[in-house]
Amino acid sequence: MRFEDKRGPHGSPAAAKTRRGGAGGPRHSGGPRDSRGPRPPRPPAEERLSRFLAYVLRHHPEEVGLTLDERGAVDLDALAAALQAQGDHESVTRDALVALATTGGAAQRFEITGNFIRARYGHSFAQAIQYEPAEPPEFLFHGTAPSGGEQIVAEGLKAGERQRVHLSIDTPAAREVGRRRCPEPVIFRVDTAAARKAGIQFYRAGPAVWLSDDIPPAYLTRVE
Repeated sequence: MRFEDKRGPHGSPAAAKTRRGGAGGPRHSGGPRDSRGPRPPRPPAEERLSRFLAYVLRHHPEEVGLTLDERGAVDLDALAAALQAQGDHESVTRDALVALATTGGAAQRFEITGNFIRARYGHSFAQAIQYEPAEPPEFLFHGTAPSGGEQIVAEGLKAGERQRVHLSIDTPAAREVGRRRCPEPVIFRVDTAAARKAGIQFYRAGPAVWLSDDIPPAYLTRVE
């Protein structure tokens, strides 16, 4: 159900070429063949909507004609109308968006306040999203691939293409995030008290996700 890729939610595979044998050669019936094998089943409609919603609210609202406010939020009715203009989501309603954003895993990725909805985290567009600084737990955690771990030891945690560093509330959550990149991730612990004394701000993005400014290596300890 998660969608952190900056690409569109629907891929665009190149059409497979059909090869037919000459005289005496094999003949194939039933249309073109894809040398990569059968395509995976199409995700359910709710999952496709969740992915597209994340794509719009985190990365490219302009692609559906939307402008987000300083919090990264947009009016629910405007969002529903914009999505209805897209080929795969013409039947989406405001009620469907509310139901999606308030149940299951999507409730941790989206937030509804009044008539507005926003992605809680993961933004990559240039417009700066405003968060209120908050007091974090004593420790937060970050999971990544071992190759990324070497760079973190040398340079610290940096937001990269995202607007802020993403952190997890505990080691199991960090491990789950890290496993999106590799089966055996490395886990770093953040000393939030020391980091805050140095002026680094932390922001609560969801039940299990915190954001922060870049964090130098001095406030990090590898624990796995």
